[in-house]
Amino acid sequence: MGWRRNDGGGGGEAVPRGCVALLLVGDGDGDGGGVEITRVVVEVTALGQPRVGALLEKAATEFGYGQDGVLRIPCSADEFRRALAMDAAGAR
Repeated sequence: MGWRRNDGGGGGEAVPRGCVALLLVGDGDGDGGGVEITRVVVEVTALGQPRVGALLEKAATEFGYGQDGVLRIPCSADEFRRALAMDAAGAR
């Protein structure tokens, strides 16, 4: 299960077929110093995995189902990467 981090900020990059762009909205460095937003591109199959699904439920609770534009997930890039890794390890 792949993912690609894109901090370019432009957001206009093409998303490959079979993939989806997400915005990870984290707490920055954890010291209350602001919000860190990271754009990532993941394979669509990742969205059906249990831990990533839990993050999607968290997004629905925090941001609602009617989000416009790129889907926002309330977690840091590190948290998202760990969820992908744990789901991938559990699928073997």
